[in-house]
Amino acid sequence: MVTELHDLKESNEFLNQLLDNINSAVLIADENLQIHQFNNSFLSLFDSAAESVLQSGFGETAGCVNAITENKSCGQTSHCAQCILRRSLIQTLTDRVPVNNQPLNRVFYIKGKPVEKHLQFSTRTIMYQGRKMFLIIIYDVTDIEQQKIELQNKQKQLDRDLESAAAIQQSLLPARSPKIDNIQIAWEFEPCEQIGGDIFNIHHMDEGKVGLYMLDVCGHGVPAALISVAVSQFLNSGDGLLGNNCELVSPDIVMDKLDRAFPFERFDSFFSIICMTIDLHEGLLTYSCAGHPPPVLMRPDGTMQILNHRGPSIGFGCENPIGQQTIQLQTGDKILLYTDGLLESRNTQADFFGKLRFYDVLKKHHHEPIQKMVDAVYASVNEFRHRAKPDDDISILGVEYCGQS
Repeated sequence: MVTELHDLKESNEFLNQLLDNINSAVLIADENLQIHQFNNSFLSLFDSAAESVLQSGFGETAGCVNAITENKSCGQTSHCAQCILRRSLIQTLTDRVPVNNQPLNRVFYIKGKPVEKHLQFSTRTIMYQGRKMFLIIIYDVTDIEQQKIELQNKQKQLDRDLESAAAIQQSLLPARSPKIDNIQIAWEFEPCEQIGGDIFNIHHMDEGKVGLYMLDVCGHGVPAALISVAVSQFLNSGDGLLGNNCELVSPDIVMDKLDRAFPFERFDSFFSIICMTIDLHEGLLTYSCAGHPPPVLMRPDGTMQILNHRGPSIGFGCENPIGQQTIQLQTGDKILLYTDGLLESRNTQADFFGKLRFYDVLKKHHHEPIQKMVDAVYASVNEFRHRAKPDDDISILGVEYCGQS
């Protein structure tokens, strides 16, 4: 019997040591939230004096904002009926089900100053001193929650910056289809959830020639967008497609200039691009392609020609000039340019839209005007992925040669 009492005493001492050295606040309270036992962490959490805790209410001991501002005991303030801690104790008592990790976010007065605390608590019913009471364990997660809030605020700011960057990027795309004799132009552009690296544009220098380009920088986000803007500015300058005398430069020369101006070592990235000029009087299409998906030429009879003359992407360096190819256009010919975001769009089964579906749409609508053909391609890929946001920017640019005026 003496041995059993000694073992019990040692067990109690061990439990007391354990409770006083854990970080969580532990207290025993009755149904009125009057405190009957507590550990040192409870005193530290609310900066309370040990002699003022026992038989006191949780609200005044912890410095609950409602008890302090109304100068009333716990259970007597106008907010006590809505107190989540009090409601949880009632739930534990009536349902006999423990409450775990319930949030308690409230202002507590600590050292006379209001401090917002983010707490979590768990409750259990126990027998203490012959009465049914509640074991309440309180975890202080204020630092974690404040870090979450800071991260959320930073994410919101980043999202706003990305939206602004996306708006700037889209401002570099054509605002509307230019009215040019002998050709019709149509396009669709859908950005992915992040800002990407797609940009295309059209230059009509005079009545005789039209220049256009489409590029896609590897990757997403701000780095890809910045490079795409830099390349676009280069192409619109005297060193690019426009030339110093406001005359269109041949595509092969443009490619050689880009290859020298945007080495991988400088930008740590690469991009694909197709550059094209059309002589409206002669019906001559000249293009040069660097790593970009090959354009498609649809003849009026439905014959399809893949314009697959191309070199490596810009950034990898090209030992030999990429060169260019010239094709004689016929009245009613349609040229489709696009980025790989179109072909690599996926459905819910993770299948790619792919070339075959793309070519089938073009063949099916080859007899229709270029605007309807572009609309059909975009509608088809949108339906294929069930209208979900694309993983990559989708750019489609179509040109129809209407013949000499």
